[in-house]
Amino acid sequence: MRFHKQPLKPIEVLEAAADRFRFQCQQKNIDFHLSLKEDLPRIYAARDQIDQVLDNLLSNAVKYTPEGHSVSLSARQKADGFVEVAISDTGIGIPQKDLERIFERFYRVDKARSRSMGGTGLGLAIAREIVQAHGGTIRMESRYREGTTVRITLPPCEPEVTSS
Repeated sequence: MRFHKQPLKPIEVLEAAADRFRFQCQQKNIDFHLSLKEDLPRIYAARDQIDQVLDNLLSNAVKYTPEGHSVSLSARQKADGFVEVAISDTGIGIPQKDLERIFERFYRVDKARSRSMGGTGLGLAIAREIVQAHGGTIRMESRYREGTTVRITLPPCEPEVTSS
């Protein structure tokens, strides 16, 4: 894949993603929390593709979080300079046995539930490809019936990219 990468302020990208999902959360009576550090470094990324990743991850969080629970979106800079974005929920979680396969194409944890709620089993595989193509990582932590956290890391801009 070829992307149109440019320097992006993570705070702007993440606030826009949060805005796209606040209404859905209100409709489902889900508490939505946004926690961002003001001094995050710019990332060199393709806005449309990063939006696609965030939309997929937030959509999953909202879809699999019951009414009265919560979803959060946060970001911080790690010691290695990378920006880490975390999407967490207090939803239904994923059984441990499924976690190692969750990013495979067409893999669905519960085939019947996934079909009834819509889903092809491609979203997480595509998200992984996009994040890796940006030089980042994606990983998932989950406890069945307690919730899930997906963490993506994205590299900061090289100094010469932000100096213009």
